[in-house]
Amino acid sequence: MNITGLAPRLTVLLLIALLARPAAAAAQQRGGYTPTAANAPSTDIWLADLTAVDGSWSIGTPRNITDRDGYDNQPAFEPGGATLLYTSARSPEQTDVYRYDVVAGTTQRVTETGVSEFSPTPLPVGYGFSAIRESADGQVLGRYDGDGSERGTILPQVQPVGYHAWGDADRLILFVLGGGGSPATLQLGNAAAGTAEIIAENPGRSLHNVPGRHALSFVRKIEDGNWWVEVLDLDSMEYTRWVRTLAGREDYAWTPDRALIMGDGARLYQARAGEGWSEIADLAGAGLDGVSRLAIDEGGTRIAIVTSR
Repeated sequence: MNITGLAPRLTVLLLIALLARPAAAAAQQRGGYTPTAANAPSTDIWLADLTAVDGSWSIGTPRNITDRDGYDNQPAFEPGGATLLYTSARSPEQTDVYRYDVVAGTTQRVTETGVSEFSPTPLPVGYGFSAIRESADGQVLGRYDGDGSERGTILPQVQPVGYHAWGDADRLILFVLGGGGSPATLQLGNAAAGTAEIIAENPGRSLHNVPGRHALSFVRKIEDGNWWVEVLDLDSMEYTRWVRTLAGREDYAWTPDRALIMGDGARLYQARAGEGWSEIADLAGAGLDGVSRLAIDEGGTRIAIVTSR
């Protein structure tokens, strides 16, 4: 066999193959895939001080920390409350996770992966977060270091995941989208065991750890006009109906003393277990309307409010 000149030929062929092959990020966005970011509405995130007097919570003057045309949404305070993670669509091709420094008033891009990240949520142990990773291959839950470095997939067999919340170092609940006319399901996962089971159908998207308890909460949509915030105790595995939601509203947040806050229009309301909703703020004068998602830091000193732009 004559191998004269074989090495140069192999080198040329390899270069041609490499140039013809799409980049990894581009390959993940293949085949008619349309990112959610392409159709995301324009929203803003506002930040306000939060205080309580005799169990009644009040909201300070909110300030707009995003203030731009585009999708800025899904805020989550990191431990200590000095920083806030959120989802931002700065292009029609993808969303990324950003971090807002509350004290410095600065914003930093955290992820830059070539695919879309949604719903960043601080991990229950260590410095990092989990987020939905959306690509042409599906929607799975990914693990990230605090600097945005990818650290693998959590429960890769569970998809398409929309939202999630951690109950402890291993267990979490996941909002899993339905398909073919089937409703979404709520699944209880165990990251250590690699298992997940359906625990409810047609849940709301707002999932939370309950302050001061080994428990998780979600909205159970029993029928139109009959939605409840329910609490799942992870020790007894018993469900408790906490309070009926405001009509047609599914986004809420817990205060440290386990009051619930929900928004409707430009107003915020508070409720406790077994009590009705009472208005605590009308934010129309500050320019807010279309309140949806909320986040409260673990100390109960700040609230993040998502509004329509």
